[in-house]
Amino acid sequence: MVDEIAKSGFVFTIGLTGHRDIHPDAIPGIRSALLKELQALRERFATLPVELVTGLAQGADTLAIDVALELGLPVRAVLPMPRDLYEADFEGEAHSHFVRLLDDARVTVQEVPLPTGTREEDFKEEASRDALYARLMDYLVRRSNVLVVLWDGEVTGLTAGSSDVLARYLSGIQTLAEQQRGIEIVEDPDLVDDQSDLAIWIKSPRISGEVERSDAQTSYLLQAGAAGFMCRLSYIPNFVLERWKEFDRYAIERDTATGTELTVYPISTAADTEISEVAASIDTDFVRADQLAIANQRLSDRLFKLFGIMAGLMGLTFLLYAKIAALQVFLIVYVALFASGFVFFSIGARRGWFVRHLAFRALAEALRIRFFLVLSGCGVEGQSRRLFQLTSIDRFRGFTWLRDAMRCTEPLSYDSPVYAKERISAVSRRWIKEQAEYFSRKYRQLHSAHERLEKMKKLLFASALIGAVSLIFFKDALHQFHIGDLDGKTLIVFLMGLFPLWLAVWEIYQTKMATRELLWQYSNQAELFKVADRRLEAISESVHAQDVISALAERSLMDIAQWSTHRYHREHEPPTAG
Repeated sequence: MVDEIAKSGFVFTIGLTGHRDIHPDAIPGIRSALLKELQALRERFATLPVELVTGLAQGADTLAIDVALELGLPVRAVLPMPRDLYEADFEGEAHSHFVRLLDDARVTVQEVPLPTGTREEDFKEEASRDALYARLMDYLVRRSNVLVVLWDGEVTGLTAGSSDVLARYLSGIQTLAEQQRGIEIVEDPDLVDDQSDLAIWIKSPRISGEVERSDAQTSYLLQAGAAGFMCRLSYIPNFVLERWKEFDRYAIERDTATGTELTVYPISTAADTEISEVAASIDTDFVRADQLAIANQRLSDRLFKLFGIMAGLMGLTFLLYAKIAALQVFLIVYVALFASGFVFFSIGARRGWFVRHLAFRALAEALRIRFFLVLSGCGVEGQSRRLFQLTSIDRFRGFTWLRDAMRCTEPLSYDSPVYAKERISAVSRRWIKEQAEYFSRKYRQLHSAHERLEKMKKLLFASALIGAVSLIFFKDALHQFHIGDLDGKTLIVFLMGLFPLWLAVWEIYQTKMATRELLWQYSNQAELFKVADRRLEAISESVHAQDVISALAERSLMDIAQWSTHRYHREHEPPTAG
């Protein structure tokens, strides 16, 4: 399992936050509840690796690690600061336990880097260390696919405290401490936001409190429309379970041979070895998502083309039967085409090539954006989650797992490295300039092809018009004109029925392929990247360049979501979209 985690960034992460001073009498019940929840989470996934991530603080964190190791669940300890600095927070038996866990081969240890331009000496005071704990909270909020909270239910108002992490995770916005608001919990399932993340709350009294019962109370918390306003349920709602199932199905397809023969180009280079393991895993998963997107796109495009050809042939055989010769063979061909179309439609609907193409393409492009945000050090917190929610793309069947997949690519920190200018230059050269050229080239190619199609459509329309005029002014002459047993009038009527039919089929096919919207997307994206390129060339300060890159990433991601939404609704009526 550890090898699987190292291979891909796609790992279902259980984040853990809780009190350091849990009441000793409550620990057996909490341990039992933790064991049950962690085991249930692991068993929900057939392929997707599952891990526990904690800050390795005293109390809740170390308790959860002990339980996870007992289950054989991989553990990743993310330290909010360098180890030597962090150890100062532990004394006596707590320090010994801390060291034992750090040295355990089953525990992977990572350190959140100090803010750029700071040293360990700058964080000797408690107030300054709180800022480092807040950075750990930020990572847990961004990265966790589900959050387990060992909490007594009281709001302390402390930044990076358990209540603060919980509210921030579910709301995705400012902390409670910054907003000076409390937590309100209701038990009305009708108030649940069906795009909410899930927190598993195991009630854990502090030493200063009282243990009301020997077994721990477990409930499930979801967002209910406002920061700090939550709904508590006694079960995990179906929309969360379905989202996790879709994520697991993606992990299963990721490991198949589908698309592996396709050549796609990585976004990293040999010069990127220093950026982070996360960026390397983003590239690995980008390549696989791109292969799956292309493979499913080919299948769905072929299906659309086949339907267009079959519709045209059905119209042809019907007109041949009705206007040329009432032969039974034409009816047989017509019925055979109709039956074949129904079979192909059923196969396409069952295998979902079209939706999977859209979902994999959205993932691949979002991963491309995330890679360059990590490279430049200018990530926008909660960006993909917020934009997916605004467009409702993650409510579409087949798309719900995208947000969980994007969580898997979150770096420990987006801090700019000391050589930010070199990285921004690389982002400008390898992403912005290349994408500007790519979209401009694709626009020219598609526009040229579209113009040729429009000319052919005009030619067919003109032919139909000429046929109508001929019937009006040359009716008698057409009766005298024969090809075999057919007179000219019959032939003209036949062609007048065939040309408009083919025009209609052609127009439907172009609409299904969203050709006009694709032209708009290429044009819009090309302009976005060109403007960003011009701005970066005029900027000398790295922080301003990072703002430009962040804004471009947000607009580009929104464009991807909008495009996927439009294409999705070409095939699905709104009532079935959610």
